[in-house]
Amino acid sequence: MKPGDKDKLNQCLDILDTTDLGLSMVWLWTWSTIKGLMKDEQYKFTKSEDEVWQMLTEAVTKGYGFSLEYGAEQNYEDIQDWLLNNEIMIDLMFEDDEEDDDNLTSDLQNAIIK
Repeated sequence: MKPGDKDKLNQCLDILDTTDLGLSMVWLWTWSTIKGLMKDEQYKFTKSEDEVWQMLTEAVTKGYGFSLEYGAEQNYEDIQDWLLNNEIMIDLMFEDDEEDDDNLTSDLQNAIIK
């Protein structure tokens, strides 16, 4: 920690206090996690940042939420699952496996036809 970090954190708190987010630290953590996943080369996002924000807002309005009650790791997994299940994000590691499966299926179908 640097001496100036306290002032930066205070500025963040001042900003959070002006929002109407009930559990602002949870939403800050959640959005930070999403932004981090957007930068992660293992994942490909199918939506823009604004679209993700809109989908998150709609999900929360309908009662969906995230929590830090069970720790940061559980929160990360919940966010990751939400993004994947809603086809907002694709795990490229598994996408390659699906392409391989599709190619294998095509190869088998071609072999059977011949």
